Amino acid sequence: MSEEKHFHDEITRDMPELPQGVRQHRGTLEGRGRRVGLVVARFNIRLTSGLLTSAVETLLGAGVREEDIEVVWVPGSFEMPLALKRLATRGAFDALITCGVVIDGDTRHAELITGALVQSFARLSLDLDCPVIDAVVSARSMEQAEARCLSGSESRGAYAARAALEVSSTF
Repeated sequence: MSEEKHFHDEITRDMPELPQGVRQHRGTLEGRGRRVGLVVARFNIRLTSGLLTSAVETLLGAGVREEDIEVVWVPGSFEMPLALKRLATRGAFDALITCGVVIDGDTRHAELITGALVQSFARLSLDLDCPVIDAVVSARSMEQAEARCLSGSESRGAYAARAALEVSSTF
């Protein structure tokens, strides 16, 4: 990816200078002591495995312990909201991450699925008082999905892991 990416590993990069009296809150990318749950779709498993691998590698690299990462597999992206809710009720997680892929086809199916997921993830995040980070890749083609899922530390999975750490540590 280019230097023009929207999310940087350095949290304070490109942030504006504000007057000294303005209180600001921001999290960290420190993973020690954090518990993270991931729900991963088996549909398009070659791609979702790439998302999962990059997310887990990012979490481990940030200091999250292996035993503090829990993964739940579901058939497809549409099954994620219930699995997220059930996972959250089983244990105290600092953040939850979804890993899925929805590729446009000839019908509106992909549009309907992604719209429902975005609403469900936002509602769950608020209801559970736990960040639910959306790493369900919505792509127009297989090539586009591969670029977003299989690019290692630049993939949507790695981004989701960093976002999970930052949001979960903000307050």
